[in-house]
Amino acid sequence: MARIVALLATIAAISGVASAVTCTPSETYCGSRLLKIDANNRKAIKSSLAAGKQTADDAHVSQSVFWCVPSGLPAGDSGLLFVTYCDPANACQEGGALGGVGDACSTTSSTISPKIRR
Repeated sequence: MARIVALLATIAAISGVASAVTCTPSETYCGSRLLKIDANNRKAIKSSLAAGKQTADDAHVSQSVFWCVPSGLPAGDSGLLFVTYCDPANACQEGGALGGVGDACSTTSSTISPKIRR
């Protein structure tokens, strides 16, 4: 009986770490997108910001880029790695801001089309 209890405790501990964040491994995410996926991701986001020596205010939570760490690689308890904070001039944009599939910072002025001289 004691072995079963110990086994269940080990499984619970392992599954708790594995479910720390809901994301697809090796993809980059804006904090805002992680929160849309699962509001419970906030704890993992704040933990990743703290590990990256960043402020955990609302702006940093939603406007930072995080990498979803594949299992087997060290990332603390959060499962996320802080990549960068997208300051007000560079909004965190979901879905391939830089031509890829992941989220990234994108200059907000890039949405304005340039004037063409003739």
